[in-house]
Amino acid sequence: MHSKQRNTRRRFLSYLVGSGATTVAVSWMWPATSVAQDIDLEELCLKYPYNALCEDYLPGVAALDESDSPYEAAAILSTAQAGDRLPAEGLSEKAYLVIEEGPAIADYAISAVCPHLGCTVDWNSTEQKFICPCHGSQFDETGDVSRGPASSALSLVTVVVKDDQVRLVDRAYTPDRS
Repeated sequence: MHSKQRNTRRRFLSYLVGSGATTVAVSWMWPATSVAQDIDLEELCLKYPYNALCEDYLPGVAALDESDSPYEAAAILSTAQAGDRLPAEGLSEKAYLVIEEGPAIADYAISAVCPHLGCTVDWNSTEQKFICPCHGSQFDETGDVSRGPASSALSLVTVVVKDDQVRLVDRAYTPDRS
């Protein structure tokens, strides 16, 4: 009985040492990759902006005013009024920041690219609509078509305001991002 017990212990210890050595060898052959490397921070921070990984992350690109200076949220909100549409550069196409009641900067901007032929529309603050200089298409303050020949609305761009910075994110705005 005594030798059988010793044999069981010996077998257990050899399995323990062998599995430990195998684990070390395998970890040298396949180094662990960080989970954070596999995460698309842009996507994560848009969906979950209060995630710890997103604390110092600024998505997209800075929204620039007409003099190519970055917009600052506090400066915009100190002078803007609800209903204003502010031209913003930064992405490949011009967009208009939307100022809502409060005032507050909306979490979307309206693309200035006319869906008819790709011309750049202008915001007419007097008439409160976007007008395409090429073929006369008109869009209301939300970007919906009010007069053709364009048959679809102006697209929306995602806007993120963080650390007093206004950022444009190169992806279509989806209101139910939660």
